[in-house]
Amino acid sequence: MTELEKAVKEIVEKQEDKESFVKDVLEHGCVSGIVPELVYYEDTHEWFDKYYEDIEDLRIEVESSIGEPLKIGNNDLKNWLAWFSFEESCRKLYGN
Repeated sequence: MTELEKAVKEIVEKQEDKESFVKDVLEHGCVSGIVPELVYYEDTHEWFDKYYEDIEDLRIEVESSIGEPLKIGNNDLKNWLAWFSFEESCRKLYGN
């Protein structure tokens, strides 16, 4: 388990209703504000910087599996990739 996945799991495990939390993350994404730790740019930038290597590995893995580069939004790159990393880690850890 990567450091990124451990951090995601720690946040999920703190939730009162873990199943609903993960469902909301997977259906609505971090943009919904569901993850209090990743609401503000300051927090998403810190997350990105802290887990940069794991995020890059995850990005490459996803791009490889879909056969094309990710279509990253026009907003803040660090913010977008922080949210992407949380959402994809949830999918990997709890998607079933």
